[in-house]
Amino acid sequence: MKLPATARTPEVTFEDGSCSIKGECYPEDITEFSAPVMSSLEEGLTNAEHYKVEIELYYFNSSSAKFFYDFFEFLDEQAAGGCKVDVVWRYREDDDTMEEAGEEFEEDLENISFSLESMG
Repeated sequence: MKLPATARTPEVTFEDGSCSIKGECYPEDITEFSAPVMSSLEEGLTNAEHYKVEIELYYFNSSSAKFFYDFFEFLDEQAAGGCKVDVVWRYREDDDTMEEAGEEFEEDLENISFSLESMG
C-alpha cells in the first residue's frame, strides 16, 4: 500500500515486512493522516517475525511529533512481544534538527534496533 505525498504529508509505503516514510509531515488534521498509517502498520506487523522501518523526514511539526512517539511506542511494544524491529532514521548531513529528533526518539525505545544515518 502506498499513501502518496501531499504538500503537507510524507509519502508512506507499506510492503511485506517493511514501511517507509519520506518527506515533510505537518498535516492540518494529524488523525486523518495517522489513522491509515497506524492501521496499515498494525496489519503489516500481524504475525511478522521481522519488520523494517525507514524514515527520511525533512520537517515535522509538534502534532506530528506526538504521532511519531505513538508510532515508535507501538513498534517498541511489538518488539517486546518478539518481533524483531529495525528502524533507520535518515537525515541530511547538515540538518541538526532532524538528527537530534532521531536521537530523542531513540532514547525512549528499549526493544528496537534504531540506527541514525546521515545522507551526504
